[in-house]
Amino acid sequence: MRRYSLLPAIYLIAASLLLVSCQDSTSLTDEQPPQLPPVESMNMDFSAFDDESNGKSANFTSDNESYSHFFNAAVRAMVMKGIVNTNLAIPKVLLQAAENFEPELTDDGEWTWSYSKDANGNNFEIELIATTSSNEQVIWQMYVTNSALNIDNVLLFEGEVSDDGSSGYWTYYALFGNEAGNAVSQLEWNISSEDQAELRLEVLSDRNGNLGDYIDYAFDAPVKRTTYYNAAEDQLTEIEWNSETYEGYIIAPNYNSGEQACWNSNFQNVESC
Repeated sequence: MRRYSLLPAIYLIAASLLLVSCQDSTSLTDEQPPQLPPVESMNMDFSAFDDESNGKSANFTSDNESYSHFFNAAVRAMVMKGIVNTNLAIPKVLLQAAENFEPELTDDGEWTWSYSKDANGNNFEIELIATTSSNEQVIWQMYVTNSALNIDNVLLFEGEVSDDGSSGYWTYYALFGNEAGNAVSQLEWNISSEDQAELRLEVLSDRNGNLGDYIDYAFDAPVKRTTYYNAAEDQLTEIEWNSETYEGYIIAPNYNSGEQACWNSNFQNVESC
């Protein structure tokens, strides 16, 4: 009667299990979190129209007619800046702060950044969550908590971003008030490089009387251009300026008969751009 030893089979099974275990461990160890979305995806820069930023306009006053084109553009740019800040200022600060913290991978396969940050005079406890979708996009969600504002783990914004962070969209939500939990705005962007970007912010809420407004913003260094559609007045305003020389123009239906109005690097009116 022939006898067969079971030891070789046992060794083979044990070796196979060990190999699988090592492979699984290596796969988990090598897995990296997605790169954080660029803060530039929430940035529209109007500093050229700010006296303190451009360092030039402190030498003249708004009642001087020779600077009227720039001043008219500046007033409209500040309206746009107000809309942008209302929707993007706090989310941008909170997103940028994530760069200082390391994420953790949860059992559900989500990467989570947990941290706190002050914004607009309030301290927020934050959870920024990233998951990879089937089409190689990354889905992002930011939840915030602030006991003083009586909000607890409330969704501030969410969106879908390409895995290289070059394009995507954000949807922003109201944290409190009658519109709490409702989408208030949406932003789409495409960032080719640090010198080229295109963004569109659309207002979805009437909380500040801007329902239906949108702002298109483009940067092709050193030139910046913004187009503002005022839905209530059904008017479109275009402003373009050079971020290095500060010369630019405005086209608005209720200014200069709707014709292009230009200014030079000293903010003085000129006949052409």
